[in-house]
Amino acid sequence: MLLYQFRMGTNPRRVIIYLSEKGIGVPRHELDYAGREHRSPTYLRINPAGRAPTLVTDDDTSITEAAAIVEYLEELHPERPLIGTDPLSRARVRALERLGNDLIVRCQAWLWNLTDAFPAKEPRPSIDVAEHVYRYVGELLDILEANIGDNAFLAGDAPTIADFTTFAIFQTARERFDQPLGSRHPHLDAWYRNFRARPSADY
Repeated sequence: MLLYQFRMGTNPRRVIIYLSEKGIGVPRHELDYAGREHRSPTYLRINPAGRAPTLVTDDDTSITEAAAIVEYLEELHPERPLIGTDPLSRARVRALERLGNDLIVRCQAWLWNLTDAFPAKEPRPSIDVAEHVYRYVGELLDILEANIGDNAFLAGDAPTIADFTTFAIFQTARERFDQPLGSRHPHLDAWYRNFRARPSADY
């Protein structure tokens, strides 16, 4: 088994944080994004989308999406579940995790237009577009703020995959691009600061 990752990337971080919280050791290969290794013929044979993460299983099957990788590993390692412990809690965790995934998608469009760091995605960034997209980012932040309430974590009193997904985009916005994502949402702001203190959150 081998995980292809880019440790600074939002989606790979979902898996990296999961592995740390779960206590699973998986061999890893750090893709050279600056050298465009992720677009090389060798890597494109493994993941035709040319993105990270990719988990290559022991039988050489490629699993190419962060959520699918995490759920695959959860099934292999059902002890100390991070996706819920019964049908109802799993439904809640999955619902929140999907909100976090939607937040990533909306924030990526926002960041592509807010910065000039993604010329392959947005060759002509537009502040006007960024401001427009952020309205839809704010919509999801409001929903997550209402859901977390006074809980320590998004789904309750213990970390789950919902936290790992949502934290990853918060960390990207705040630490890579110095954008105060969620700072006007007091519960989410406190959640982010508390989760950032966990060893799994370190780059």
